[in-house]
Amino acid sequence: MTTATLTDPATARALLFGADAPGSAVDALTESLHGQGTVGTLLHGVPRLTGAAGQAVEREVATALDRQLGRDLFGFAAAGWSRYAALTAAARRTRADPASEEVVALANHHITSSNSPRVDLLVDGTPVGSVRMQLTLVIELAGIVAVVRQARLVALRAGSCTVTGTLTVDREKIVQRSRRYDLPGAVSLRNGIPLLPDEAAPPEAAPDAGPGTETRAGAETERLPRTGHRVA
Repeated sequence: MTTATLTDPATARALLFGADAPGSAVDALTESLHGQGTVGTLLHGVPRLTGAAGQAVEREVATALDRQLGRDLFGFAAAGWSRYAALTAAARRTRADPASEEVVALANHHITSSNSPRVDLLVDGTPVGSVRMQLTLVIELAGIVAVVRQARLVALRAGSCTVTGTLTVDREKIVQRSRRYDLPGAVSLRNGIPLLPDEAAPPEAAPDAGPGTETRAGAETERLPRTGHRVA
């Protein structure tokens, strides 16, 4: 297990594959899809989707899955924090007084988050199957001080956390890694994490494809018979 000082929001991708290895997540996901024959099985019998064309589709699917790893690690903990009584109480008070800010010292605790995005494959607009990714995160927090503003958790100060992430694709484990993060100062949480159930979730960053998003094959696969994929 490695230790790092967290000064900016960390992502699930950086936890599992490292921040200094661009493309490593896509490479690992592509290799897994190819080794299991996942995409090949779904596209079996489709003309012109073998060899290089089939490999291009595998990489497109891996790229779509990889986008789901670009979210902030603490964003995955939103559901757990929304059940923390001290935080929700602070959220109600700061919603009533938008100009106020509250600092809440949290007891040591852990949050488990499980996410299962999938990519649906389409041929000529017709779904032929799906590839599912499972991302499980266990976040253990100690000595954390939270900042709440306008019913959202907007920053973390002091303390430390240990995150263990496990990534599988179609039930085959791709990687599991733990990392400890020290929080020496304030770490901003992008648009903030909503703490009340009637608060809208913050918009995702542009690279993070959401449910129902459909993408079409690009230049690498432009000769494919209108093959595409969508993330759900």
